[in-house]
Amino acid sequence: MKNKLLIYFFVSFISVHCYANSAIGTKKVSKMIFHDSGNLYIYFEGDTSHSEACDDNTTYVLPKDNIHFSYIYSGLLAAMHSGASVNGYVNGCITIWSSTKPKITRVDLYPNS
Repeated sequence: MKNKLLIYFFVSFISVHCYANSAIGTKKVSKMIFHDSGNLYIYFEGDTSHSEACDDNTTYVLPKDNIHFSYIYSGLLAAMHSGASVNGYVNGCITIWSSTKPKITRVDLYPNS
């Protein structure tokens, strides 16, 4: 019984410190910049709504090493030119030249919104 309580406490303690993706909210893409680091900077209209604690919370980054980079980039580019809204998630911060920015991990595309 004592071992079960100890395991329960340990699992509860670990689960409190787990981090998940943070939603960026439904937004329109205002501009994108290919940074000379090779990463893509994305700027959205409206206020920041995610909960990541990065130095610069208004510049979102799609890392060049993301395995879905080309798909996410093409979706964001299409949304920017069509005026459609996107939703998505960030998870953690990426350091680029001693400044941290939220790292995009997922983008949801909405037609005609």
